[in-house]
Amino acid sequence: MLKIDSHNKSVALRVLISSFHDNPGVLWVVKKDQQIEERIAVLCNYCLTVAIEKDGAFITSDGKGVALIFKSCRKQHFMNWLLGYATLWRKCIGWNRPLTIIKREAEITKRRPNVEHLYFWMLGVEDRSEGLNPIKEIRDFVYDYSKKEKLPIFAETAAKNMLPLYRRYGFTVYDEWENDGLNVWFIKRPFESN
Repeated sequence: MLKIDSHNKSVALRVLISSFHDNPGVLWVVKKDQQIEERIAVLCNYCLTVAIEKDGAFITSDGKGVALIFKSCRKQHFMNWLLGYATLWRKCIGWNRPLTIIKREAEITKRRPNVEHLYFWMLGVEDRSEGLNPIKEIRDFVYDYSKKEKLPIFAETAAKNMLPLYRRYGFTVYDEWENDGLNVWFIKRPFESN
């Protein structure tokens, strides 16, 4: 896997947008109107920018898969956070929902364990017709990263249909939360499983 930088950021963004256009968690966040595709693109760009800042944005060698995974101790600069959220409010979620989004994110963060870990924020694969190669490359990279750093992996998903895949790859559900009609499953994988 390659780190995402200015040379491959546009490819990575395309992968994320194509992967998350029907994701329940993404659709819950964005304002639903005639600009929904643009709003999804803004959200994906925000996530990618944050992950790059936290040294946790990676793309597969074939450019078909993206993993946003970083150490939980990595923090974003306050001004970047503030400017990023202002862009999200203006171009993605609308001005009437910021407090709802912030409360949701605070609750999700609170449910993560207070131990150092790798946070697997997003996994996107653009074209699944070419087989599982991008998923396998991401899986192997994430397992090696976890083992090398001796850190467990934590993530969330709002896509219930993805839980069997996560379980097959050694994740277990440690919490579940329902918020405003959206279920969120909290999953973990110990580094010893590698």
